[in-house]
Amino acid sequence: MSLPLVIDPNDLADRLADIQTEGNTLAQAHLCLVDLRSAEAYAAGHLPGAVHGDAALLSRSESPVGGLLPESEMVNSFLAGIGANPGDRIIGYDGGRETPAARMIWVLDAYGHTAASWLNGGFRAWQSASLPISHSVHSPARGTLALSLVGDNVMSVEALMAELDSPTLAIVDVRSAAEFDGSDVRSAMGGHVPGARHLEWTAQLDDQGRLLDDDTLRKALDERDIARDQPIVVYCQTHQRSSVTYVALRHLGYRDVRALDGAWSHWGNRADTPKSQGSA
Repeated sequence: MSLPLVIDPNDLADRLADIQTEGNTLAQAHLCLVDLRSAEAYAAGHLPGAVHGDAALLSRSESPVGGLLPESEMVNSFLAGIGANPGDRIIGYDGGRETPAARMIWVLDAYGHTAASWLNGGFRAWQSASLPISHSVHSPARGTLALSLVGDNVMSVEALMAELDSPTLAIVDVRSAAEFDGSDVRSAMGGHVPGARHLEWTAQLDDQGRLLDDDTLRKALDERDIARDQPIVVYCQTHQRSSVTYVALRHLGYRDVRALDGAWSHWGNRADTPKSQGSA
């Protein structure tokens, strides 16, 4: 089923209704709808046909570093658990103004599965549109989709250190202003990657967690001299928040977007990485 990367609740509801009218299940339509909220939130009500996915499998930690790209065993365990099979489009959602569904998009991209969509605004936007809610628990048969790492949307600390002087690379820090300037320290050292442009992730969303309109998003990027044809690397503390910016950039057609693996929890905890303090 052909769907855009970012799908609005009403459009998804129409697609789900069409599938039902045709007498098909979501599995028969090669669509896997995944709720990435807590198990308790899922049980309290979810999108019709959605299965619960374990968001913890989408991130790996090596203390003090968090938010690392998961290994293939973790990714394939996640896919098996949600019942994903070859040819499926995977649609993820979270609570809205949250990060797990966008994180899923980045992980799947890293493993070469680009047939994935992010529900714009998540469950909050779905509810606000007065769309149907289900309380039926769906326990799918284990899926057979198995992926291997591609990794062209991932940048290591070492690779970024080697490219810090690149005149074309745009480094985008999406954390709070206090984290960026170094007054809010969440690793051994505070501050930001030298040369980074500050664009807080929440500034790209409305109050329900939906992306702002394309023109507004592009204006913010243009103001920071971030062009569609240049390489971009995004980061936050553990590449949770910056995964939303990753999705926004991909949605807008920016072609070379990567995320810093481990983000500031990696960069800020290493003694050999340069760091800058102060506002943008």
